Amino acid sequence: MAFLGETSSQTIVNSRLGFIFPNGSIIHNDSEVYFQTSTPVPIRVPNNYYFASLKTRIHNTLQLTDKQFLDEIHYRQPFTHTGNQIRFQCMQLINDDDVNTMLMCNDQFLCIGPIELLCTVGRTPDEVINLLERTTTPTHDALLYYNGRWNMSPQNKFVECTFTGKNPKKFEFPSGCTLDELKDLIKQVAPKGIPPHGIHESQAVRRLFFRQPRRFEYSDKVIKYEINELKINDEVLKVLVQSNY
Repeated sequence: MAFLGETSSQTIVNSRLGFIFPNGSIIHNDSEVYFQTSTPVPIRVPNNYYFASLKTRIHNTLQLTDKQFLDEIHYRQPFTHTGNQIRFQCMQLINDDDVNTMLMCNDQFLCIGPIELLCTVGRTPDEVINLLERTTTPTHDALLYYNGRWNMSPQNKFVECTFTGKNPKKFEFPSGCTLDELKDLIKQVAPKGIPPHGIHESQAVRRLFFRQPRRFEYSDKVIKYEINELKINDEVLKVLVQSNY
């Protein structure tokens, strides 16, 4: 297994093996401590090391960017329990003395294997904002008329209609929402109770109607509305596309 920046055999001799548990978990079990993470990262910890040097080495080994920083370092420290049993406790490394204690413990308990370090990696405020902007799913505002009605124009059955109903509910639904997901969301938003005043938990949303804008046939500037039933996912997608205009 290769180590980042380590090619000299002399470096290997003058150091000891360790594993980093980046953003891992500290597990307490029967008065002992364990570290868990998805993929531990190997590291060589040189003898006679200092805290600042250890932080720099961990930073380089994990290949952190300038938008990330090493926050905390915890050492899985062995100690002798009653009956000469070896147990472990969690020790946070914050200065040179702590690093020296870690190295002495490793010399004293060579039989337990490599040094184990759990590290928390943080992000700068700008990176947190950028990450949220990249991962936040856009939502669309909607108004729900549960068990509502539509008022029809006498000239055309479904053109220039409006919805009416008691206690319309405002809610948001995410982009990429399927028809079934939209129905489940509406069931959560709809008032609870006995039909027709509310929806019971055993009931399901059967039909959805969408009041969508359309260009008036005699003018490109006058917008009227028509009502369409949403039956398939593609029709929900059209609703999302039109809501962006």
